[in-house]
Amino acid sequence: MRQAKARAGPRAIASLIGKSSRAALVKRGFAQADILTHWSAIVGPNLANYSSPEKLNYSRQSNKDATLRIRVAPGWAPEFQHFEPLVIERINSFFGYKAVSRLQLIQAPVKKPETRKSSPPLPLTESQNNWIETILSDVSEPELKKRLESVATSMLSARNRTQKRDEADEAG
Repeated sequence: MRQAKARAGPRAIASLIGKSSRAALVKRGFAQADILTHWSAIVGPNLANYSSPEKLNYSRQSNKDATLRIRVAPGWAPEFQHFEPLVIERINSFFGYKAVSRLQLIQAPVKKPETRKSSPPLPLTESQNNWIETILSDVSEPELKKRLESVATSMLSARNRTQKRDEADEAG
């Protein structure tokens, strides 16, 4: 009987999801999830906002010359038809071989995950501003001083945001 190894401490959820999601990806023709995760880098952000790869159908003869089914937002199919040779070329260069020979476009709504808007940085306290000035007083080069000040400000602002969120969680 096989015994499981006991691991101490927390584990990354990605290590567990990778194994269980592989079967679902293979069923849809994606032996590797690379095309899904790098879709915006492959086709560009403009086309990626209005499309998503659905399924990769391989021919019976080989693992080459597949047909990629792409869900395209209504009204964007002519744009994809116009750029089809370029999209195929970019997909094949991504894989490193002629993986896709044609695209099959399906006009349907494309669900995109909502991008989280970052909140504006919290203002620094007077003591934090004084600390930054004290630390950077010995730096003589103005460009370096400006960049170091920017880094320190963003780090302290992030710390302030975390502390504020923790205080709100404790109060709520």
